[in-house]
Amino acid sequence: MKTDKWVDLQVNGYAGVDFNASGLTIEAVRAVVERLDADGTGIFLPTLVTGDPDMLIGVIRTVLAARRRYVECERAIPGFFLEGPFISPEPGAVGTHPVEWVHPPDLKLFDRFQDAAEGLVKMVNVAAEIPGMPSFIEELAGRGVVVTLGHQMAVSPEDVEPALAAGARAFTHLGNGIPNLVNRHNNIIYTGLTQERASVMFIPDGHHLPDAMLKLYCRAVPIERLIAVSDSQYPAGMPPGEYKVCGADARLEANGLLWNPSRNCLVGATTPIARMMKLLQERVGLTADECRAVGRENPLRLIGG
Repeated sequence: MKTDKWVDLQVNGYAGVDFNASGLTIEAVRAVVERLDADGTGIFLPTLVTGDPDMLIGVIRTVLAARRRYVECERAIPGFFLEGPFISPEPGAVGTHPVEWVHPPDLKLFDRFQDAAEGLVKMVNVAAEIPGMPSFIEELAGRGVVVTLGHQMAVSPEDVEPALAAGARAFTHLGNGIPNLVNRHNNIIYTGLTQERASVMFIPDGHHLPDAMLKLYCRAVPIERLIAVSDSQYPAGMPPGEYKVCGADARLEANGLLWNPSRNCLVGATTPIARMMKLLQERVGLTADECRAVGRENPLRLIGG
């Protein structure tokens, strides 16, 4: 699994194609692969958020069919990222995920997704504080699945320690998918930045994290632990306007900001990884080699590429 382009572990959709809605076609999957490739992303994980399991399984099967039919899809899509439903239902932590589909840890439900994916669910995001989560993480990690922590109410090192000890290996878009108001000292951002056993996935699109926070991440965390992700949603590459994302209203502003006015939260991003790498160079001062690490080498290493 090699590429001279960027690697994106979190793509919910792109250029009008949604990986979290019914009606996905093989040709639409191919179109996303081609458009992402043109925009600099050579490998990516279609990302499934919290939703109707039957619908999401249909998406998985369509993506697999595209991989079988088109070699470019097989090369570009090594597997899937299951971002939900094993997350916190609390406001702020749940983000724009539909609360009605949030589910406690459940191996039978995970197996439904993994069986449909023919073993290609590469990553699963969970909330560390949910009862029963450490044993769930241990089981998934034992099967070679990368478990990440996010969309959670866990805040302290003590909150996440059982999950890390069980085998969790990264934090999902650290600094996002959390309540807007947090304790100034005891919060998941500081906790995530200081956990040496886990990688830090983050969204450097100029909207999800302010420049000062990006500089903090890149100075506080060794470069080998940083992974840039786009968290792109299907309105990426589309005109500004009103959209439905995860069944909720979303507004795409002219500057690329995609947000939910009623929940006052972001609903993913619209900036491709290639542009994010330029932002990291221009605003943070990362070198070309450091960008290759956070945008290509580190994500590949996390998923075993």
